[in-house]
Amino acid sequence: MVYDHPIPPSQGELDALRVTAVVVTFNRLDLLPLTLQGLASGKRIPDSVVIVNNASTDGTAAYLDALDSELNLDIVHLHRNMGGAGGFTVGIDRALARHNPDLVWVMDDDTEPTEDTLSAAVRAWWEYSPTATERPAFVASRVVWTDGRDHRMNTMRTRLGAGRRRTAMAQAVGARPIRSGSFVSLLMDATVMRRVGLPIADFFIWNDDFEYSTRLALHRDAIATADSVARHHTKTMGNTDSNPGPRFYNDVRNKLWVFCRRRTLAPWEKLLYGGASVRLWIRTIKNTDDKKTYLGYLARGVRDALRPYRTNREVLAGVYELEFDHMPRELVSVKTSQFSVLMSTYAHDRPDFLDRALASNLIEQSLQPDQLVLVTDGPLTAELEAVIDAWQARSETGEVPLITRVLLEKNVGLASALNEGLKHCRYELVARADADDISLPERFSRQIPQLANSSLALLGSAMYEICADDERVESTRHSITDPADVSRLMARRNPVFHPTVVFRKSAVLSVGGYEHLPAAEDYGLWTRLDRAGYRLANLAEPLVKYRTGAGAYTRRGGLKAFHQDVRVQAALYNGESVGKAQVLFNLGLRFIYRMVPESARKHLFRTVIGRPRRTGAQ
Repeated sequence: MVYDHPIPPSQGELDALRVTAVVVTFNRLDLLPLTLQGLASGKRIPDSVVIVNNASTDGTAAYLDALDSELNLDIVHLHRNMGGAGGFTVGIDRALARHNPDLVWVMDDDTEPTEDTLSAAVRAWWEYSPTATERPAFVASRVVWTDGRDHRMNTMRTRLGAGRRRTAMAQAVGARPIRSGSFVSLLMDATVMRRVGLPIADFFIWNDDFEYSTRLALHRDAIATADSVARHHTKTMGNTDSNPGPRFYNDVRNKLWVFCRRRTLAPWEKLLYGGASVRLWIRTIKNTDDKKTYLGYLARGVRDALRPYRTNREVLAGVYELEFDHMPRELVSVKTSQFSVLMSTYAHDRPDFLDRALASNLIEQSLQPDQLVLVTDGPLTAELEAVIDAWQARSETGEVPLITRVLLEKNVGLASALNEGLKHCRYELVARADADDISLPERFSRQIPQLANSSLALLGSAMYEICADDERVESTRHSITDPADVSRLMARRNPVFHPTVVFRKSAVLSVGGYEHLPAAEDYGLWTRLDRAGYRLANLAEPLVKYRTGAGAYTRRGGLKAFHQDVRVQAALYNGESVGKAQVLFNLGLRFIYRMVPESARKHLFRTVIGRPRRTGAQ
C-alpha cells in the first residue's frame, strides 16, 4: 500500500516543479547572449529552454549551433520569419509536446532575467493557493527598462472588479490581480495552457500575448508580482503609441480580431479595452508627422480585420509541423490491460455507501483493478475513516488490490480532487467510480479490454438509477453508443455519464484534466476531448447503479439550478464548444425544464435520457 500525504509549501516542493523557458529571437545577436546569461545565472534555472530562431540573418543560427551552455537547450531554426506570434506558437507547442512542463516561462530576446525573476514568480504562483485549480493562470514579472524605471510598455493594469477575495489572495504573495500579461517574462500554468491551446500565429506581431493571456485568465486568476523583476532592453521606453511604424497596422488588425472574433473578453471588457485602443490610435496619428502613412496603416488594419485569421496549421504550413496542437488523436491499442480506479470521497458521504462502492470495485469485479486511488477531499468523519482503514488493512494483506490514498488537508472540490488523484494513478487506463455508486460485476471486464484494444479515448456505458437507501432500480439511463453521435450531441447536452467512464490518462492530461465547473466538471472535460479530436463512445448495457438520492429532482429545479446552467453554457461558449445560437437554444430548453413542477421534470428527464437511442459501430 502507498500512503500519500500532501507536502506543505517547501523549497523541495517548488524544486520538483518542471519549468520550461521559451525564448523567441530574431536578429538580436547583440542581446540574445544577455537573455541566456540571465536564464543561467538565476537562483532557479529552468529545466529546459526552447529557443526559436525566427529565420535570423545576423549570425544567430551559427551562434546557437556552436553554443556551449549549461542550460538544457532545445533549439528550433525556422527558415521563415513568422513574427513573435508564430515564434511563440512554435515554442509553446514544443514545450508542451516534448518537455512535459508544469510551468512555461516565455520571453523575447531583448528580455534580461535577473537573479530572482523565475524563483520569485514560481513561489508566488505556488503560494497563491494550496489548491491547484485556484493557482493563477499566469504570473507576470515586474518589467523595468535599462535604467530601472517601470517599463511603460509592459506595466499591466490592476484587474477591474477583482473583488476583495482575489485582491487579498494576491496581496498575500506580494502581488496584485491583473487581466492580461506581456510575453516579457510571463510564467504560465501549463495545465491551463493545455486546456486553451496555443497562441494565434496569424497575429504575426503585437497583441498575440494580449489575446493569449486574456484567454488563459478568462476563468482563472492572474497576478503580477513586484518580487520577480526582468529588464526589457528596448531602444526607448515609450509605449506602443510612440512611432510604432508599420506595426501600427498589426496593432489595429489584431485588436479588432480580439474584440470582434475572439471570446477571451467579456462584453464590458471589449467596450473598455476597445475604447482605450481607439484613444491610443487617435493619439498615435495625432502625434506623428506622417499622418497619411499612419492613416493608411489604420485603414488596412480595419480592412484586413474583416476577414478571419487563419489557423495555426495554415500559417505554419511548410515552416513547422505543430506537435501538441495537432497530436494524432487516433489512439493505438494499449499493450497491457492493467488499470487504476479513481475515486474521491468527502465528509458528507455516507459510510455505508462508501463501503458498498469499494466492495463493488475491489472484490466483486470479474476483472479486478490493479490499483484503486482514493482521494479524501478534506477531513472526514470518524465513521468514514473507519471504513477506509478497514479496506486499507485488507489491501496490506493482499486480500484486495492496492489502495493508494491521497490525503487533501481541506475540501477542494471534485475537479481538484480528481486531478490530484490522477497524478497517483499508475496506469494509462483509468476507471472512474463515485463513492456512493455501485459498479456491476461485469463492468471492468466489458469496458477495459474494449478501451485497450480500440482508438477510443473514453468509454462510458448506460446506467441504472437506484433509490437512495437500497438497490432497487427505478429507471435506466440509456446511452448513445456511436462516437459520431456522441460528438454531435455534445453541443446540446452531456452524452456521457461520469460514474461509468473508463478513459486514457494521457488523453485527459493532454487537454488539461478536470476544470472547476460545479456539477459539470465532467461535461467540460468531455467537450475539450471532443474538440481536440478524440473519440468518445458508450456501451449500450448498464454497468453502474447510480444513486439519485432524496431530493435529486427537487435540486434540478428553480432559478439556482438555471443560474448554474448559465454558467456552464457560458464556459462552453468561451471554450468555443458551442455558438451563440446553440447557447440560446440550450438555455431556452433548460429554463422550461427548471421551471416545470417536479413531477413533470422527473418525467421529462426520464423520457429524454431514459429512452434508448440509435447505436452504431465503435
